[in-house]
Amino acid sequence: MKNLSALLRLMARLHCGLIAAILSAAAFSMLPLVVPVSLSPQGAFWRGLLFALPTALCWYAVKRLPALWQFLLAGLGLCGLSWLLMGHPGGAAMMLLMCILRARTRLEEEEENRPIPSVFDRPVLPVLTLFAGVWLASALLGLPPLQRLSLLGGALYLLLCLAHHGLERLEAYLLLNQGMAGLPARRIRRIAGSAALAAVAVAGALLLPPALTDPGSLRIDLPDPTLETPPVRYEAPEGGQAAGELPAMDMDLSGLVDGPTWQIPEWVSYLFFGIVGIILLGALYAGVRGLMKNFRLSFADGRDVIQSLEREDRDQAESVEDALRAPRLFDRSPEARVRRRYRRAILRAAKEPPKPWHTPEELEAAAGLAEPELHREYEALRYGKP
Repeated sequence: MKNLSALLRLMARLHCGLIAAILSAAAFSMLPLVVPVSLSPQGAFWRGLLFALPTALCWYAVKRLPALWQFLLAGLGLCGLSWLLMGHPGGAAMMLLMCILRARTRLEEEEENRPIPSVFDRPVLPVLTLFAGVWLASALLGLPPLQRLSLLGGALYLLLCLAHHGLERLEAYLLLNQGMAGLPARRIRRIAGSAALAAVAVAGALLLPPALTDPGSLRIDLPDPTLETPPVRYEAPEGGQAAGELPAMDMDLSGLVDGPTWQIPEWVSYLFFGIVGIILLGALYAGVRGLMKNFRLSFADGRDVIQSLEREDRDQAESVEDALRAPRLFDRSPEARVRRRYRRAILRAAKEPPKPWHTPEELEAAAGLAEPELHREYEALRYGKP
């Protein structure tokens, strides 16, 4: 179990390293457009992966150092180490942000009230929108090295997410059943872990070769309406037609063209790029929202823990107001029919408005309703058959 947890922590550090790598590569690909730099995008990318080392040290520092001033001193040292490893001050800035957020989390939450890991401790799929945005920027600006690095980084990050998700599910299963007598934990870990890593290896064999061999030659050129073709003027010889007038030509082009020609209107290009931009903005919004949600799904307010409910938790915590809400008019599903019967029976038997905190059993007891068959049908459709 310890080896599995250590492998998951290693993947979490590589997740931070890949994010730092693509941000560094993007910065050092676009900075030469403004000022000269000494570090190439490829060098910035591979050195950015070294950010995984100070990330791991920061995790150990926030866990092991008892005093805040000790963590602050360690954070300053980690900022300097990040600068040294990545070769630019952006590494120190990213490490400073990480130290601030980790210190804030430690100050606000107690150790036993941290069931949900932060975004630094697990790779998540919404981060892929970062690689997609960098790839789009490289195609618009004509930066082939950055385009290749964004494809490679995105493929590596996707493989990392798949491997982490599979091993995390395996660890959660073993932790849930660790008290079971005779549980073959070692065999389960060996078989399930091998299957997860084999699936990741197959996905890597499909994703990595195209990412490594891509030339990065894709270029997206936005149409420029200011560029117009100047009119062609014909200078007639002496004694001929006047200047600025084209000579009359009698040419029959009917045999050269099979049918009427058609050209894509300019507004269609603008519409296409507008739709693509809206899709990318929506993906970016979903990614940022997912990052924010994964970063802080629970926090502590004094001694009280405030935790957001997931979808399955909200379904289990459905109130009686939802139970008594009338189904849609044209909904004729079996669930809707049972809900209509249950709602009519409760409202007909109740002597006073139902309370929102009542469970179905308390609701039926308060209304004096005794229909066991209807109760069983309603619970089977609402909560699932036992």
